Amino acid sequence: MVDIDRVVTLDELMDRVPEHLVKDAESRLDYDEPEPYSPTDMSYDMSDLSKAQRIRNYLDTHPEVRNKDIVSALEKYGVKAADVANVKSQMKKADTSAEPTKKPSKSSASHSSDSGPSLNLKHLEAAVDFVALVGSVQAAQHLLIIVDRVKGA
Repeated sequence: MVDIDRVVTLDELMDRVPEHLVKDAESRLDYDEPEPYSPTDMSYDMSDLSKAQRIRNYLDTHPEVRNKDIVSALEKYGVKAADVANVKSQMKKADTSAEPTKKPSKSSASHSSDSGPSLNLKHLEAAVDFVALVGSVQAAQHLLIIVDRVKGA
């Protein structure tokens, strides 16, 4: 239920706000909006950028520069050689993950039936025992995926 005695209209609320606060808020609305950030334009204010972003920006404008040159150019921002190496590593990972390569799967389930491994009754019995041991086919599949990842690591 709504308590009608406690309902306040917007006009009543505005009447309660001190005049100097209203004028201050209105004056803030008159400012010019800053231009959007452009990574290639180095005229923007760099005071609020992280070390990693500074390094990425520098690498964008100087792609063939050495790590120690980046450190000397950005040392006033506290950039160290390890920071540059970390950012380059992250950028390399991002580039390789953007272009996934197809790796051949080592899982026997992914082999086609004509080129698959030869299985016999002993293998089938072992698989049935394994499923019975873990409780379900889904649990067995989950464990096999884990084993495959561990083998691939």
